[in-house]
Parts: sequence; structure tokens; C-alpha cells
Amino acid sequence: MKPLITTAQALSEIATGLSPEAISSSAVLFEFETQDFDFLLAAENKSTDQRIIIMRKENVQDIFTPDHLSIHRTDVLSRMISFAERAKVPGPLSLPRHWHQYKHSNYIAFRAVPQMDAHASRWITEVISGNRPDVIFWKSTTSSNKSTLEEFASKRPKPPGFGNSWNEAFTAAKQYFSQARSLRSQPQPADVEIYLPALEQSITKGWSYEKWLSAVTPEQRAFIEANTDKSIRLRGPAGSGKTLALTLKAVREVLLNRDKGEEIRVLVVTHSWALAAQISDSLDSMGLGLVLQEIEVFPLLEIAKAISPHYVQDTSGFSLIGDDSLSGKQAQLNEIQEVLNEFIDGDWITYRNSVSDSLRARFDSDDNDGRLALAWDLLIEFGSVIGAAAIFPGAGSDLRYYQIPRMSWMLPLNSREDMRVVFDLYSRYMESLESRSLVTSDQVLADFLSHLETHAWNRARRSQGYDLVFVDEFHLFSPLERQVLHHLTLDTSTYPHVFMALDPRQSPSEAFIGVAADDTRSSNLAPTDDNLGDVANFELTTIHRFTPQILSLIKHVHHEFPTLDLGQEWDIDFTRVESEKSDGPLSRLVSSASRRGEEEDIVRAVHEVYQRGRIALAVVDPRQWSRFSRLASEIGKSGKFNVSTVSGRSDIEGLGYRRRGLVIGPAEYLAGLQFDSVFVAGIPDLNTSAPTVNERTRYLSLLYLALSRAQREVRVFVNEDDGGAPEVLLRAVSNNVMGAERGSLV
Repeated sequence: MKPLITTAQALSEIATGLSPEAISSSAVLFEFETQDFDFLLAAENKSTDQRIIIMRKENVQDIFTPDHLSIHRTDVLSRMISFAERAKVPGPLSLPRHWHQYKHSNYIAFRAVPQMDAHASRWITEVISGNRPDVIFWKSTTSSNKSTLEEFASKRPKPPGFGNSWNEAFTAAKQYFSQARSLRSQPQPADVEIYLPALEQSITKGWSYEKWLSAVTPEQRAFIEANTDKSIRLRGPAGSGKTLALTLKAVREVLLNRDKGEEIRVLVVTHSWALAAQISDSLDSMGLGLVLQEIEVFPLLEIAKAISPHYVQDTSGFSLIGDDSLSGKQAQLNEIQEVLNEFIDGDWITYRNSVSDSLRARFDSDDNDGRLALAWDLLIEFGSVIGAAAIFPGAGSDLRYYQIPRMSWMLPLNSREDMRVVFDLYSRYMESLESRSLVTSDQVLADFLSHLETHAWNRARRSQGYDLVFVDEFHLFSPLERQVLHHLTLDTSTYPHVFMALDPRQSPSEAFIGVAADDTRSSNLAPTDDNLGDVANFELTTIHRFTPQILSLIKHVHHEFPTLDLGQEWDIDFTRVESEKSDGPLSRLVSSASRRGEEEDIVRAVHEVYQRGRIALAVVDPRQWSRFSRLASEIGKSGKFNVSTVSGRSDIEGLGYRRRGLVIGPAEYLAGLQFDSVFVAGIPDLNTSAPTVNERTRYLSLLYLALSRAQREVRVFVNEDDGGAPEVLLRAVSNNVMGAERGSLV
């Protein structure tokens, strides 16, 4: 095979499980081929970016990983990406100890996967010196096919020369993505497929602000017209129009103050750039556009970077990992996992006998989900406890940490020795970041919080602060992030006026660690009304997105959830939730004899409903994403359908809707999108004793999310290879919430 020239950003998309056959339908990837090289680039790449060269003599089953490592594909790619990122840091390249690196001349060998695989696989790599640290993955070795670096170096392989081809590939990629953006932004005749903005509630509709006000439900109107003399928490399930209500209230307050001849500054805070862009587009679509200069819409991290003097004037040369809280948290999780794995493989033995039994069991566990949950708990502890207290590694700093009062939302640490282990990990984590000149979003926000508590900001906030602060997706904000919010208002003499929209059924940790979320011990549910005074609760109970038939199925799944201890303020009474939509077809359960039969049934269903509107195929079990991304490729090859894949959160930002089209992706990445019809597939076997309670909860949560993306029609596909229909759906059939039909018998 020809060498593959790619980038860390492009490999990150592949690491999600995207099938190589589905790359052509990805919104953020571009393939280019020359006589001597294959190229894979991401939409965000620049011509000066670091390049990753993969020599692929032994790749047959998978074009990215050697055959003997194909079953570890995600882990292999993740480690390759991590190696490339570390190679960017000036100075000697230092890898974590548990990678078991070996160096000779310009070559570096290290373990190819985090766990010891049966082949004892190792990479032989080279970092090319020069203007940018390109990385070559020369070959992988195994216990049966060993090769020392000295032997490899003696042959002196020459790095491939691809400079001209790279420029050609990058130019082609730039043109491709530019044309794609142009297609999404240009109006087209009504008889062809039209791109529409990917807004959660289809807020545009060509409606003005006044028309929207006349169309909202009584519950939305009550929130929109509520007095701003106290903070308000707006709660509602998916599809209830929380973001719409939040946006309309912000506009209303600006217009009311204009009528009074008074100036007002309004801030809308989000967790990600994607949602900030959606809300900005919503404001533009209401015919008010740039006239609303009083409203600013930004991710919280961007506000911190713009105001905090630590970063406005920063000349340290440190780089921020992540563009917003969403991407920043994921990057921090990856860093913490590396530090945790190295610690457990090394120095853990010296602490093991002194810590509590509960903490020892978590560190000793070989369960991947349990390890991931521990990493999440450490993320909250590092950012919202230690970092928020401005404690840095050094002599005596551990004593300051031990004196912090423990709260119910924090990671349970039962002894001083438990805290000693955590602080040691924190010190290693900080050292790892410092060695590569990296700073995290939590560190930026911790510094920002320190600035907000100074006399300087107390004076400056009277001119730089905001009269009203609106927060969307409040459930995703960490305890540290929530502490920042009440400092952003300008009036220091009264309680701040903060308006928060949240979905009680969306767990913040699930967005990052999936099935491992219920193994966590810390919580994002720190007291939400600290420093906010009296907080009013408004609840939206009218669904605008989907039909009464879909709502009945969602209610059924909701009541099947195991009891989750989310706290009373997060509960929602689904018995009061109703749909304003007209009746639609009864949801259908299609049972096939095999996976192959299920896929054939899905293809037939696409043929049947494609002309009716937009379709999503939501995959519940992320472990099955690879086979459905291959199915996406097969459907797209027919030329009859426009097929897009969503393999990660970044895909959503570049994804345009069409009047007709099929979007295929894991259910967790379809949040924020909506479709005329939703096909749900990739449901694992929930009927055996194998899945844990946490796994069942997670899959039911993803099923709930997938169903709530539909506007008119839902079809759920199951097959006997994966255990058939889960009991929750069979009970839905017996309760006449779903109809049942026999699928393919092959």
C-alpha cells in the first residue's frame, strides 16, 4: 500500500470508529490520492500543520492500523495521536513511563496500545527535525517479528518526499471545504435539495420575533415575560423549546429597556462554540440581526480569555488545549487517563496498603469503564476543587488541599492517605502539562475566578459586567464553571440575575465518558443557587418537536429508567408533558433474524421514506458504530441518496441539513439535531445478565436521546444476533405504544 499522509485532527475523527468506507460522507474529512501517496485531511487543517506519515506495507484489513492491531484500532490511533502531539513540544521528547519507550538516534520505539496485547506490539517511529515536527510511523513489531532500533537504523530508510504532493492535496482540500460551505450558505431552487441551518428547534422558519412571540406556549410565555428581579431556572425535556425561550427572553429584555431609553448589556453563555453559533444564527433569523448589539453570545471559556488579565497579556508561550469547555474537558480527560495509567503501573504499589478499601478497589480494578469513571472524578477534583482553590504543586501545598472542607458533590475521600494519592496524581498531571507548555480550560477558568474575586474586577464590573446573564445547557457546566457565573453581572449591591436552561435527563458526565458515567463518585450537581439569592423554577411541559405518538414512547422509556439520584431539583414530571403536534404514525419495532437482515431492512426503509424528509439513523451502542458507518458508505454509493456521517461532535458544526437526506451517527452525537424520521439501530443485548445496571441505564438514556430527535416517525430496528428486542420495547408493544412487525428472515 502507498504511504498515508494525514494529521492528528484527521486521525482523531477516525479514532471515533468511523469506517474507512464512510470517510467520503464525513462533513469534516477529505481524501486525496496521488500516484505515490494517499492523503487524509480535516477541515480545520492548515498547510503548516504537523504531518503524520504512516508506512502501510502490512495493512490489509484496515488502512490505518496493522492487521494484528486492527481489533485495538481506537486505542492504537489514540496513542498515535498522543505521540504526535507530544512531538510538537520543543526539546527532548519524553513519553509516559508506561509506554516503555526506547530511543536510538532519531528513532523511537514504544508500546502500540495502552494494555499489553497478545503480540507485544510496538511502533518504530521517527520525528523529523525542521520547521515542523512531522512524525513517521515506520513499522510495527511483534513478539514473533522483532526488530531492534539498531537493526532498523542500520538500513537507514529515507523519509518519503511528498512536499509538492502535500501542497497539491491541501489546495484540493481547501477548495473542497470551501465549496461545501458555499453550498450550505447559498439559496437553491425549491425543486432541489436545500440546506437548512442545523438549529435544535428550527428557530428560523422565516419568522420574526413578533411572530414567534405569538406562537409560543403559555409556559414559554410565562418564562419570557417573567420579572428579572430574581434568577430563574428553566427546566424541560428534549424538544420543549428551552433554547428558543431563553433567546426570546433575552431579546425581550433588550427591547423593553430600549423603550424606556435605558442601556442594557446582556450575555448569553454556552458550553461550546457550536451552540453559541446556533443562538447567534437564531437572533439573526428573527429579523433583528446586528441591531441587537446589546446581546453578546460566547462560550464561557472565551469570556475568560477575553477578560482575565492572566491571558489577555500572556506571553508565556503556553498553548490552550481545547477551543471551549466541551473540547477542553475531553482533552483534559485524555491527559488524566495517561497520568493515571502510568501511576497505576508504577508508584501505586507504594500507596496501595495505606488508602481506604473503597479507593483501593477503584485503583485495582481492571474494568475500563471503572478506570474512565475514576478519571472523570479526578477531572472534577483537579479543576473544581484543587484548581479552584489556586493550589499548585510545591512544598506545603498538599497541606492546603487537606484543609479544604469536603462537600457532597466532591469525590469521596475517606482519609488523609486517600487525599495524598489524589494530590500526587494532581502534581504529576500538572508536571505533564508544564513539560509540554500546555494549559487547560479549567486552569484558565480557575485563574479567571481568582480575578473575578479581586477589588480590581469589583470596580471594573460596573462597566464591563452584564445586567442579565443567560446560560444555556446549564447541566453541562462544572462546579468550577458555575462559580464564575454570578461574578459576571455588573450590580454588586443585589443578587445577580442569571437565567439557566437545563435538561434534567442529560447527565454531564455521560456526554464525555458514556457507559462509565454511573460509576463516577463525584457530581456536577453542586448547589446551583449559591450566591444567586431566591431562584424561581419554570418547567416546560409542552413538546414542540414530535408527535403525541413519539412522546408516548419517550414517556414509556423515561419511566423504565432505573432510579437515578440526581437530586430533587433535577426531577421532571413527565405526566404533565404533552405534545402540541398533530397525530402521526405509531412508532414501529422491526425485528430481523440477523445483523445482515437488520441492515437490509434499514435500506428498504430508507428507500420508502427518503422523499418525505430528513432521516437519521441513530446508533445506540457506540461499539457498533463501525458497521453502521460501513452501511452509510454502501447506501451512499448507490447515488440515489445524500448520506452524511456524524462520527464526533466536530462533525455537527459543519453539518448542514437538507430537505431530504440521511444522517448516520452514534446517538450521543446527534444531540441538538432533529429529523422528520428517525431510525434507531445498534441496540445491544439488554435481556441477559451480562449488562450491568449502569450499562442498561446508559443505553436507555441513549435510546431516549435517539427517539427525541424525531419529529414525525420512529422505527426501531433490532436483530436476533444481538439478543432481539429488549424488554423495554416489548412492553411498549404490549402497551400499544409501538407497533411490531417481522423484518428480514435472512
